[in-house]
Amino acid sequence: MKAILVLSITLMTLNSQFIKTSTLNLCDANIYLRPDIYYVQGSATTNIEPTQAVVTLEVEVKEEKAQNALQQAASIADDAIKAIKENCKGELKIQTADFTISPHKEYSQNQPYYVTFSGFIVINRITVETLNISDVGKIIDIAVKHKVNKVNGIQFDVSKEEKKRLKDVLVEQAIEDAKHTANVVLKELNMRVESVKSVQILENYGYGINTQMDQQVSVGFVINHIDQ
Repeated sequence: MKAILVLSITLMTLNSQFIKTSTLNLCDANIYLRPDIYYVQGSATTNIEPTQAVVTLEVEVKEEKAQNALQQAASIADDAIKAIKENCKGELKIQTADFTISPHKEYSQNQPYYVTFSGFIVINRITVETLNISDVGKIIDIAVKHKVNKVNGIQFDVSKEEKKRLKDVLVEQAIEDAKHTANVVLKELNMRVESVKSVQILENYGYGINTQMDQQVSVGFVINHIDQ
């Protein structure tokens, strides 16, 4: 009986980040190894300032009759909106964000406890979007002067077009940052970047008034020895 010798060949690497790119010939059979892929994160940051603001105003009216409450709330909102448009020269976008009407009940504080119906409450929330952020204070002053009850919040932002432009710039800069880091590290290992294999955009950028916008990417580089 002939003895059969089974030869098992296992290819391993000392470092999982670097898989040697080469072609081996074993018993006239070519074995191709995957190219080396080295993953590096890059980041980029830019200072930004908002280009627009959204002011949320609230009109609240309580009346014994629902019709009276509705009419009064509408009148206050109309007067405030008209005055804002007349006094603010920047481009404005004004719309109703929320509108509710509900019965208003008052609860006694002493025994015997009881509930008294005292009319209706109308709440009208309005958003005022302006491309001139210097008008924010003026918008609030005018609204309060015309009997708007509350200012629920102010949000500063940049336009969609500006967001897209800034993100594109930051992605390019973050990729260059990753490439620079890869070159520094690989030089010490006698290796080099051949090409970009993949780019993953990490959606963790943010922005705010007088703050920064950040972008990170993860880049996979095809690498090789410097002498190859």
